[in-house]
Amino acid sequence: MAFKEKEIDVRSLDAHMLSSNDAGKRNETKACGIRFIKIEGSSDQTYEAYLNQPESLNSWGDVILSAGALGCPQILMLSGIGPEKHLKNFNLSLVLDLKGVGQEMKDCPAIALLADTKAEYQVTGIAKDFKFIVQGGILPISFNATRMPIAIKLAFPESEGKLKLSSTDPRQNPSVQFNYLSKEEDMDECIEMSQLLERVTRSKSVTLFLKTVPQNNLMSTPDELRNFCKNNVRTYYHYHGGCTVGSVDKDYKVYGIKGLRVIEGSTFLESLGTNPMATLLMLGRYQGIKILREREIASLFPNQQHP
Repeated sequence: MAFKEKEIDVRSLDAHMLSSNDAGKRNETKACGIRFIKIEGSSDQTYEAYLNQPESLNSWGDVILSAGALGCPQILMLSGIGPEKHLKNFNLSLVLDLKGVGQEMKDCPAIALLADTKAEYQVTGIAKDFKFIVQGGILPISFNATRMPIAIKLAFPESEGKLKLSSTDPRQNPSVQFNYLSKEEDMDECIEMSQLLERVTRSKSVTLFLKTVPQNNLMSTPDELRNFCKNNVRTYYHYHGGCTVGSVDKDYKVYGIKGLRVIEGSTFLESLGTNPMATLLMLGRYQGIKILREREIASLFPNQQHP
């Protein structure tokens, strides 16, 4: 990104965005490129990449951030875009006070049972209006042995947490708190999932394929199921959020920063519950087509200002 007035020294996961103040528009910050470091290199040795502005267009194009639900809010914060008070704790230069960055972090809580140690099948099912996703998979534990856990996941949790920086070193992981089952609605759903999970592992359609008696490590009373959920909640690594409402608009453009978009699962208010890869691919293709059309229009009307 080219600087017109002053360069802002900011950092990100592998890169940090460079920005400039547009002399023609007061208080407008424009993303023009990235500054990055090599994973194996020193944080003091940085490299830069800039957008080219076609001579026939007023538009510089966009810096597109797609670094995962954890990486995107971390990069924005390390680039000076995020809650002002939090950034000041790390002596980061503030580019824009966006309080929504790092907020509304969500993950789909899951629980699992070890159904069999010598399984030879895999099954996936969806229950309760697509809210519970049940999956049985085969995991190798040695060269000649496998085990089969049956897991169930809550697709649309109410509980949410936040992401914060733990360091200004872009290679350090941020601090994330998802607050699993903190909402009573999620705990009630987890209790129901536990009961369903036990029924699944004991069903004829499952035990037909089992070579040993299913292991029952669930209790029966609501309090015991509640404790089971607290002690055994796990993740499917399908987390999302961190760059949602108040961070990006309907076109995935970061509020207050021209030429910067976040096109990634961090912008999702909720996950479909299944693996998000297909959804992310469709999002990328859809937004890519929109951006190409915007450039087409800009090339037809080069003297007009475009957003």
